[in-house]
Amino acid sequence: MSQTARFQSFEDPSHREGAARVAALRAAMAQRGVAGFVVPRADEHQSEYVPANAERLAWLTGFTGSAGTAIVLADKAALVVDGRYTLQAAEQVDTAIVTPVPLAETSVEAWIEANLPAGGVLAYDPWLHTPDGLARLERAAEAAGGRVEATPLNLVDLVWIDRPAAPRAPVVPHPETLAGE
Repeated sequence: MSQTARFQSFEDPSHREGAARVAALRAAMAQRGVAGFVVPRADEHQSEYVPANAERLAWLTGFTGSAGTAIVLADKAALVVDGRYTLQAAEQVDTAIVTPVPLAETSVEAWIEANLPAGGVLAYDPWLHTPDGLARLERAAEAAGGRVEATPLNLVDLVWIDRPAAPRAPVVPHPETLAGE
C-alpha cells in the first residue's frame, strides 16, 4: 500500500468564494446592527490545530495558515498575518475583498483603531478570544470611538451553511507519566 505525501498548495480554489461569503457575513452583521466582526483562527479551546468545523477564517477568506485574524467591516476587510504568512495570504485571499495586512506593519488593534467607524459596534465570539485579547479589542474599539459586543452565536457559523460537524471522537486521558512529572 503506497502513501502519497500531501503538500501545502496555494492553489486551493476556496478563495474564489470569498466575495459571496464576506457578503453573507456582512448581511448577518447588518441584521444585527453591528459595524464589524472579528474572525480569529481559533477554536473554543485556543488550540493550535483546530478541527474542520472551527476553520472559520479559512472558510471565510480562503487563507489556510495557522495564524491570522480577519476584521470585516461593512465597507472593508483586513486579514492580519505575521511574517510567516504574508506571501501565502496574498496568494490565497481575494484581495479585492480582503486586504492582507502584515502584522509587522499594523496590528489587529491598530487596524481597528484606524478603521472602525465612530460609534460602531465591533462584534466578536466570546468563545474564541482570551481575556487579554478581548481587553486589547476593547481598547482599540474605544480608541476608534466605538465599542465591542459579544454575540450569542458566531456570525460566521450563521452563514456557513455546509459547516462540518464537530468532532465526535471520545476523550482519552493520557497516563500521568506523559505529563512530565
